[in-house]
Amino acid sequence: MLIAFLAKIPLIPTHIWLPEAHVEASTVGSVVLASLILKIGAYGIIRFLVPLHNLIDQAWLFAFLVLFSLTGALYATLMSFAQVDLKRIVAYSSIAHLSFAVAGIFTTTKYGILGGYYYNIGHGLVSAALFFLVGMLYKRHGTRLLKYYSGLALLPYFSAFLLFFSFANIGFPGTVNFISEFLVIFSFVFVGSTGLLILASIVFFGSLVFSI
Repeated sequence: MLIAFLAKIPLIPTHIWLPEAHVEASTVGSVVLASLILKIGAYGIIRFLVPLHNLIDQAWLFAFLVLFSLTGALYATLMSFAQVDLKRIVAYSSIAHLSFAVAGIFTTTKYGILGGYYYNIGHGLVSAALFFLVGMLYKRHGTRLLKYYSGLALLPYFSAFLLFFSFANIGFPGTVNFISEFLVIFSFVFVGSTGLLILASIVFFGSLVFSI
């Protein structure tokens, strides 16, 4: 059951299907996949796996999963640097953000679970909007490769929406993902793990640099 939920989110190394699915899917398919289908895995973890932490002594497993999720988020962030297809960039960004959210959930603290829960809601809104905007670009220009894009300033309203949701994607203060990332990071402070806090900070600033 755990592996099934992790593959549905998806976490590294069960992630390989998601970038391919987004690239091959239509804009509507990518929006539905990002906003609804990927949330099944996180819901299953909150609904079925987290209660087991209070019933059986498996603290070591949850601690390993937190570290595993953060490492996967860092890997997905680094993979985003190498992509030239806009859909693949947003797809790997989704993997990084969901892995970060799941790491908060696996702390089994109130702050981590709330942060992961809100993060999934925010991700469903922001990533769906980004896929919709990428679909608009693809319909207009016939390509998703970054090197062919220039002069987007000629589309001021589109550029404004793209900028806004890009800031929301990195958890900029005042956007939907900011409070979620704050709660997840605070959950690592709450459990008293300096190593996890440092790794989470690296993942957060890596995502910030990548998005800029």
